[in-house]
Amino acid sequence: MDGRGGTPAPAVLAAVLAGAWGAQILRPDVALLLPGPPWNWIAAIAPVLPALGLGASRPEHALSRSLGSGRFAIASLIAMAVVSWPLAVFPVGAQAPAWLHRIGLGDPLTSLPFAVALIAVVVNLACSLGRRLRSGPDRLRYAVLHGGLLLAIIGGAAGHGGLVRARFVMEEGANPGDAAMAEDGTRIRLPVPLRLDDFVLERFPPMLLLGRADGTVLRGETLLGPGASDRIGGLAVRVLRWLPSAAVPASEPVPFLDPAANPAAEVEVVDAAGTVLGRGWLHPAGPVGGALFLSLPDGGTLHLEAPRPRRFLAKVHAGGAAHEITVNNPLRIDGFAIYILSYDEDAGPASRTAVFEAVEDRALPAVYAGLALLLIGVLWHLWRPVTAGGRP
Repeated sequence: MDGRGGTPAPAVLAAVLAGAWGAQILRPDVALLLPGPPWNWIAAIAPVLPALGLGASRPEHALSRSLGSGRFAIASLIAMAVVSWPLAVFPVGAQAPAWLHRIGLGDPLTSLPFAVALIAVVVNLACSLGRRLRSGPDRLRYAVLHGGLLLAIIGGAAGHGGLVRARFVMEEGANPGDAAMAEDGTRIRLPVPLRLDDFVLERFPPMLLLGRADGTVLRGETLLGPGASDRIGGLAVRVLRWLPSAAVPASEPVPFLDPAANPAAEVEVVDAAGTVLGRGWLHPAGPVGGALFLSLPDGGTLHLEAPRPRRFLAKVHAGGAAHEITVNNPLRIDGFAIYILSYDEDAGPASRTAVFEAVEDRALPAVYAGLALLLIGVLWHLWRPVTAGGRP
């Protein structure tokens, strides 16, 4: 396999990759998933240790030179790019285009060709690292840089098998609970019981909607409020009165303080010539009032859009302490990250329930450690670059 009478490692990789890809095309339902701990770590490390040992114990052996060569590194990276490019372009999994499934890349991360390419990358890194540790200049810097990259890849692969995702629903005022349902249907126990104290939905101010007689709809450009004005479809619209929270018991809104209530606005519509085309109340349909809109002389109608969500959060109790969970700020406790996913959209701000997801990834520290080593190695190279002659 050193190119001197044996088969080069890149050619072997191409043959194995082609075979794996053909098998994936014939069996598109095959998905490689690592088992849970500790077998995920055993599977992730399995191809690394032999390659590392070969490179360290027999650095000049033909097989060691071939697997740790730059040619094999380029070949393995090209293979990885070829099998993983759909991740950057298309949705994968169940949402992937049908033709991606037909070519075996509907879910690249669980495909046979991806596994082959990943093994090739880690074998090349491990073998070259072992050879460099045994001999060669600048061994420590090389070990920090490439060892960090290898550790990050191993941690990512192990985390893919050891990752636990479980969803659960909490209701305001319900008793604390610690049970969640994992993706495979099994029930897991959270580190501490959780209780939802309050769900808060913050919304943007509403905007205008103009429905034209031809069926087209235009949206305004201004977030409405007291005294606001906007231009939409050549018409000038001015807010005369504003109710931030309103109910519609009859044909006119009234102030009504309730989380489910929508705002209401009395507006005046003027055309380009200054003629007043109409005046009236606008209110989006909601739990405490129907829709109010303004009919215009040309057959169009003016509406108030329902306020769109800006941010939602959950105030919870976990382990006797109060916490706030937002979309980008999960609750982290005992190796779990608790995310808020959704709520009762029909109820909107009045929702009393929220959907959460608990994620446990015990391999994440290994990924962070590998990335830290990789960063140190890069900075080390920038601080003391090595010339083509091998001298700093």
